[in-house]
Amino acid sequence: MIKPYRIIFLAILVMSSCKSSDNQGNLCINQGDFEAILTETGELQAVRAKAIMMPYIGGMYGYQFKITGMLQHGSLVKAGDSIIQIDPASVLKYQIEQENILEVEIANLNKLIVEQKGKAEALEANLQESQADYNLNRLELEKYEFESQRKKEIKQLEFQQAEINLEMAKKAIELEEKIAENSLKIQRIRVERIKSNIDHSIITREKLTIRSPIDGVLQIDKSWRTGQLLKVGDEIYQNQKIALVPDLTEMKVKSTINEADIGKVSTGQRVMARLEAFPEMAFEGRIAEIGKLSYNKEWESIVKIFDLEIVLNDADPVLKPGMTVSCNIYYAELHDVYYVENSCMQRGNGNYYLYLNNNDTWEKREVEIGPRNNRYTVIYGNYRKGTELMLPDMAVMAQVH
Repeated sequence: MIKPYRIIFLAILVMSSCKSSDNQGNLCINQGDFEAILTETGELQAVRAKAIMMPYIGGMYGYQFKITGMLQHGSLVKAGDSIIQIDPASVLKYQIEQENILEVEIANLNKLIVEQKGKAEALEANLQESQADYNLNRLELEKYEFESQRKKEIKQLEFQQAEINLEMAKKAIELEEKIAENSLKIQRIRVERIKSNIDHSIITREKLTIRSPIDGVLQIDKSWRTGQLLKVGDEIYQNQKIALVPDLTEMKVKSTINEADIGKVSTGQRVMARLEAFPEMAFEGRIAEIGKLSYNKEWESIVKIFDLEIVLNDADPVLKPGMTVSCNIYYAELHDVYYVENSCMQRGNGNYYLYLNNNDTWEKREVEIGPRNNRYTVIYGNYRKGTELMLPDMAVMAQVH
C-alpha cells in the first residue's frame, strides 16, 4: 500500500507514463494479437539436387580425362539434356585394340576347331584299326584251340595285346574329346570376354556424353587445382564431382540459430523469407529441420550455433541457389492475449513482477509470463485491458510494495 503523502508524486508519474490506454506504446496492460520473431540469415538451396560425376569406367581406359564440351554455368537444363562431353579418345583406342585382338582370337578358335577335327579323325582311324586287329586276333585264337600249348599261349598274349590296344584307342578318343571340349571352352570364353570388352567400350563412350538426370540449373564445380570453375580442356578423374543440378521446383534455406534461441524454435514454425537482392519480395515457409548438434560459429568463437533448414512453400523463378536470404521466424503467434512493455517487468528471485494500479491503489504483483519479443512480454492471468503500470525504478522511488 502507498502512504497518502505519495499520492501527488505518483499522479505525476502516471501522467508522464500513460497518456492513453488505447496506445500500445504506453505503460498499460495491452490486449490483442502478439507476435515474436527471430531474424536469421541463410543461403538459398534446392531441396533436391543431383551431383554430376565423372563416371567410373575402369582402369583399362586410363585415369585422366579431358572435358571437351560443357554448357555454361547457370544454364537451365531438362532431364536427358547433354551437359558435359568427356574426350572418348582413350576409350576408342582401347576399343580398336580389342577389335584387332578379337580377329586374332577368332582365327585361333577356327584353327583349333580344324586341328581338333583332324585329331579326332586320326584317333577314329586308329580305333578302327585297333578294333580290326582285335577281331582278327580273336578269330586266330579260336583257330589255335587244337595247337600246342606254347603256340596257344603266344596267340593268347597277342590277343591280350590287341585287346589292350583297343581299350587304349577308346580311352585316347575319350581323353581327346575332353581336352578338345575344355580347349574350345577356354578359347570361346576368351573370345566372349573380348567381345564383352568391346561392348563395354561402346557403352562407355556413350557414358562420356553426360546428361542431366533431372530438370534444373547447371552449377559447375571448381577445379581443385585452380580454384576456378571447371572449363573445356581441364583434366578430371574418374568419380570426380563435376557439377550439380538443383531442382528449382522446391527450395529451402540453410541457416543457423544461436544456442541461446534454440528453445524458441521447433519444426513447423512459420517463416517469412526475403531475398537480399529483392527485399520487397517475401516467401512463406516452415522450419523443416533443426540440427541435433551445436558447433562453434567461428574458429575461435565461443558462440555456439545449430543448423536450421527452412523449406519454402512455393517456388518462384527469382529464387536461385546461393542467394542470401533473411528469415523472420515466428516462434510465437498468439491471439487475444495480454502483454506489457518489457520495461515494466521486474525480475527477482527467479520470478517476474509488475507494478499496477488496482482501483487507484498501486501494488506489486507476481505474474506468469509467456513469450517475449524485442518490445513486449506476454502475461497470463485475469487482467483488465488498459490497467496502468509503473516502471520498476519509479516504483522503488515511490516505495510501492
